[in-house]
Amino acid sequence: MVRTAASRRPCRPLITLALLLPVGLAGCGARPAPSSPALSLESRLRLAEALQGAAGSPASVEVLRQAARERPRDAALRERWATAAERAGLDAEAAQALREAIALDGPSRARLLALGRLQLRTGDVAAAAATFTEAHAMAPADPAVLDGLGLAQDLAGNPAQAQESYRAAMALAPRNWGVRANYAMSLLLSGQAPKAVEILAEAEYAPTAPHRARHNLALALVATGQPDRALRLLRLDMGPVEAEQVCQEMAAVGARLLGRGEAVGKAEGGAPMPVAGGKRPGGTAAGAASPACRLS
Repeated sequence: MVRTAASRRPCRPLITLALLLPVGLAGCGARPAPSSPALSLESRLRLAEALQGAAGSPASVEVLRQAARERPRDAALRERWATAAERAGLDAEAAQALREAIALDGPSRARLLALGRLQLRTGDVAAAAATFTEAHAMAPADPAVLDGLGLAQDLAGNPAQAQESYRAAMALAPRNWGVRANYAMSLLLSGQAPKAVEILAEAEYAPTAPHRARHNLALALVATGQPDRALRLLRLDMGPVEAEQVCQEMAAVGARLLGRGEAVGKAEGGAPMPVAGGKRPGGTAAGAASPACRLS
């Protein structure tokens, strides 16, 4: 059957409508959607605080970084930025934020102490020494400042000055285990292992002694030929197998420290450190292998 023109005519409006509908829809879609209002700076700062958390957050750092650009004269905001960057592991950025805060609002004991520690972590030892020296002039009786200054002096290769700073810090805070541990390590590195044992001896039995103090004492004990005491001390914090492994590693480090100590003693005093009867302190023969780290 052949369709007449009349039978085909009703389809045209439908076809026309079908063609027009996509065009109409496309026109609707092309209209810009209403944009949501931008968050105020204060709202973004509250967001940064919520994002930050104990471990830090790159998103929080980015919010504070942008906020600092918008408020170029706000020192307190830069301190918040520095704190967030440090928590996120961005030490160089944190140091830069603190430098900007100091440039805007002047130095303070807290700002200089935080900046010096960041500079030590980023390896900028000379800048850290200068920062801690400035902090010491501002707060001469602050053990934390003296401890930081000692670390910077040690890393700069000035152990005698460093140990003087540690002793001053210990006189102000004799129960500060962090200062004592740093002082003992400085003594170890300058070939004075027996004195390092003396400084940390209390860590062998004090319940308040932190792991770091006990482990530094263990290293000093191994370096003075007392591996049995070192091993018993290490077993307070780990299993027997791990303690033996750590003790053996300490013995290797101790052997290097003893050799370095002789070199330091010769450079400073014109003769090597005395080794009575060919023995090192604690009974280990000069040049002999490190004692075994095993309990009998």
